Amino acid sequence: MNINDLNAEIARCGLTIPKLAERVGMDKKTLYSRMKGETAFKQPEIASISKILNLSQDKILSIFFADSVS
Repeated sequence: MNINDLNAEIARCGLTIPKLAERVGMDKKTLYSRMKGETAFKQPEIASISKILNLSQDKILSIFFADSVS
């Protein structure tokens, strides 16, 4: 999980984490937990976030499937 890239993409879209959580349909506490690496993102959540943030396939891989935790 590359949290810095995800935060940057959220900001580029003019969103906040609570607003993104609302658009994804999840509780903001759940999204924060996922972003901290306490729990794993589910595939439908990744798909929804990627669509909302208009992420390319490469960006999806670099954010959600990064080898190291940022």
